Amino acid sequence: MINSLNLSDTATGYRYKSNTELKFTYWMYRILQSKRMANALIFCTRIILKYNLPFQYLIKKTVFNVFCAGENIDDAFKKIMFLNEFKVKSVLDYVSEGENDDRSFDKNAKIIVSNIVRLGKESPGNYVSVKLSGLENPGFLTYCNGLEFLNDLIISPRFDRLMARVDLICKSARDSNVIVFIDAEDRCMQDLFDRITETMMEKYNSNHAVVFNTLQMYLKDRLPYVRRLIDLAEKQQYVPGIKLVRGAYVEKERELARKEGRESPVFDTKKETDDAFNEAVELCLRSHNFVDTCIATHNRESTLHAVACIKKYRIENHFNKVRFSQLYGMSDCLTFNLCLNGYNSSKYLPYGEVKKAIPYLIRRSEENSSIDGQIVNEANFLKDELERRAGKQEL
Repeated sequence: MINSLNLSDTATGYRYKSNTELKFTYWMYRILQSKRMANALIFCTRIILKYNLPFQYLIKKTVFNVFCAGENIDDAFKKIMFLNEFKVKSVLDYVSEGENDDRSFDKNAKIIVSNIVRLGKESPGNYVSVKLSGLENPGFLTYCNGLEFLNDLIISPRFDRLMARVDLICKSARDSNVIVFIDAEDRCMQDLFDRITETMMEKYNSNHAVVFNTLQMYLKDRLPYVRRLIDLAEKQQYVPGIKLVRGAYVEKERELARKEGRESPVFDTKKETDDAFNEAVELCLRSHNFVDTCIATHNRESTLHAVACIKKYRIENHFNKVRFSQLYGMSDCLTFNLCLNGYNSSKYLPYGEVKKAIPYLIRRSEENSSIDGQIVNEANFLKDELERRAGKQEL
């Protein structure tokens, strides 16, 4: 472990990008840096999706190219193998939003299982991410969220089919030695997701975490949930997999709460979210003997806090106990500098048809435009590296 961890080293952060790729990414961030331009891009993208307009090629060559790993699994695996060369791991995510029938849900589950098996054979040590809304309709998931898990849901044939899909994915992951991150989504479904994921963790996380639950720390109830989950797992003797994120639906959650006349489930300030995130990091890493943690953040201070906790709690096997992750197309300085210094870090790689990826791309644009300084920092890092390379060529 190298003591001088520099998370702002652009030469390391962007060494995998050619000059052309670097310039293209920089100009995309310049566009996103303008809220007016970002909102216009989001609006146009929604119109293209709603009316099925023939402009998907434009999306493919712009935001899709920056934030997605390709349109098919072979494209994604090329990215995975390429990142492996830099010791960067990948979180493979098949984009499957907007489905609405059992045949599609079963197909999505089979594709995810196929990806897991292929990862286990061709590129062990990488991960998959699973959205439960790709395995069942969000309306049904929201309805189930208000029901008793043991008394009402386990006798429902439809819910039983959902559990069978999830179980097939988790069993395949255990058999292929691949880790599964169950994504967080809207708060109105999260209680159900917690119970489903806890059930899978109890079944498959006996020695190490095969299944991870994703906790959006901008939610006011997540810090108490971290404590409860750690206590529950210790009592039931399984290893909880806890993936910490800040969250991707902040404006949506606040707006829905306003419309329904209830208290927002989201913290009012960024500082409260930051404090909750960092406290959750501390809780998980302090309990590293029986907790496996993934710290999925673009925040430099939270990353350094996690590294400090690794040293503070003397987590000698941190590569297998503490994982870091960032989105593909973002925070390359974090990802690549962490890996260079011996930490386990990965890129979240969504792939799929451009049309199916549009909801994901809209979320990325909305999330990025709502985070103070995030887009500016990204653009500045890219500009610094372009200038560094230009200066080096002049010498």
